[in-house]
Amino acid sequence: MFNTVCIIGTGLLGGSLARDLKRLGLCERIIGVCRSSATAEQALALGVVDEINPAIEAVSRADLIVIATPMQAMTPVLEQIKAHVPSSAILTDVGSVKTDLYSMLKASVPELLPQFVLAHPIAGGENSGVSASRLGLFENKHVIVTNTPEAQASNTSKVVELWQQLGASVMRMSLQEHDAIFAKTSHLPHVIAFSLVNYLSGQADRSRLFELAAAGFYDFTRIASSDAEMWRDICVTNQEQVLGALDGFINQLGDIRQRIAATDQNGILESFGQAKKARDDGLLNKAEAMKANKA
Repeated sequence: MFNTVCIIGTGLLGGSLARDLKRLGLCERIIGVCRSSATAEQALALGVVDEINPAIEAVSRADLIVIATPMQAMTPVLEQIKAHVPSSAILTDVGSVKTDLYSMLKASVPELLPQFVLAHPIAGGENSGVSASRLGLFENKHVIVTNTPEAQASNTSKVVELWQQLGASVMRMSLQEHDAIFAKTSHLPHVIAFSLVNYLSGQADRSRLFELAAAGFYDFTRIASSDAEMWRDICVTNQEQVLGALDGFINQLGDIRQRIAATDQNGILESFGQAKKARDDGLLNKAEAMKANKA
């Protein structure tokens, strides 16, 4: 599909994408761009990329450029490379926030908009860095391609085809719908997990709490081991939607607190029963399918 692919940010997503591109023979060569020499050495040693170059040199030779950095690092990267991106190259990303990225592109690098296809693979994990990258990460996962008026249809079609070749199911939606959905289903759960662990770790008996925590606690808080920089950037760049989701969740907590304080047994049972039914009806089958795929 491509001759030379440049991946800026060879962490979990960027590294996994590189591995699959090589495994499936979808490109001739992969050039990595890394922030640290340690990451660069590791990416080369693991065979994730074929070579490491500075960003300007790397993009000048590429026909596909993937931005896989934390959200707030994308602007300086794109401003640095904009004059060196070949006019025939396709740009895309793997970021979790789209409205803010699109606004930045329009303000800072509007000349790249026809070449840029905004995408978000719904895949990942609590571990980060190139050592966490793996083959098949995107198989049977959704990839969201968000619509922008400037993107050339041929570029969008090629990015869609790429993700389909990797075994993903591609969905199209607006920037706003994307950010609203993932603020509730992804960004909010991460904020909750980070906050719960912070709350418990601040208790005087924290060692005892963690020692006696059951499997459910570890399952619930697993995502609190995710990359802190990445999630800080997501909260900042999707601020409005994250705040709205947090406000809604705080109201929900207030409601159940009132029921518990009032010893409202029927109300508590109703609340918990509704949640169980909603999860069993809407999420249980998907959760089991995801677990089977991960295994």
